[in-house]
Amino acid sequence: MKSKKDLTKDKILELIRKGGYSNGDKLPSERELAESFGISRNLLRESVAYLANNGIIEVRERQGLFVSRMYNEMPLDMLSSLCLPPTDFVSYHTEIRMIISIPAAELAAQRRTREDINKLWECYESFLNCPYGTHEEQTKSGEWDALIHQLVIESAHNPILSRISESINELSKRNISFLHQYALLHSGWIEHVYEQHYKIIKSIENCDSKVAGEITREHLVETIMITKEKYPNSVKDIPSPYWKMKKK
Repeated sequence: MKSKKDLTKDKILELIRKGGYSNGDKLPSERELAESFGISRNLLRESVAYLANNGIIEVRERQGLFVSRMYNEMPLDMLSSLCLPPTDFVSYHTEIRMIISIPAAELAAQRRTREDINKLWECYESFLNCPYGTHEEQTKSGEWDALIHQLVIESAHNPILSRISESINELSKRNISFLHQYALLHSGWIEHVYEQHYKIIKSIENCDSKVAGEITREHLVETIMITKEKYPNSVKDIPSPYWKMKKK
């Protein structure tokens, strides 16, 4: 069964294909699309971000959404066929997130726009207000967490970096709640995560690259360390310089 995000992507692609839109044409606004599809703006933005990073849609600041001049119908999700054991996936996925997310946060602090900051705070509020008592709620909480990190990467305004990150996010969809389920059982962890995300967004808003990178690194390292501590068989032990916390 397709997720709401995938169904929304399909609706946007169908609109482009059947609505007479061609390369370079302007699409309806985010508000109009969300109302037309009967979904939230945040859900729409997730799908728009994916399509933008895959060359289908172009998002122009203060102008709106356009069919990309590079648009084609090549297959998406080129990483989706990659299969790894769960323990391997957690370790290697966290490692690649650190390679990408830390410098992306530093770049975002230098390049972000007011629109980027507004989107980040809006997403943060949804994450903050998302319950996490059931498996389904934990999965949704994990999705909000992932979306914050994706919005940080988009705020770096490097289209190649955004596309790489989006491909990795698509690869990890089936595992998106794995770390969240384990970490949420750790006393006080979710409150700590809220605080870390707040600091990341605030440092980006304040154009503080150093703090943005340091908090992002701290968050990712602590997440996998807590998981290894509580559930040692769930994470493969791999030699990596990224696992070590920097001395303060």
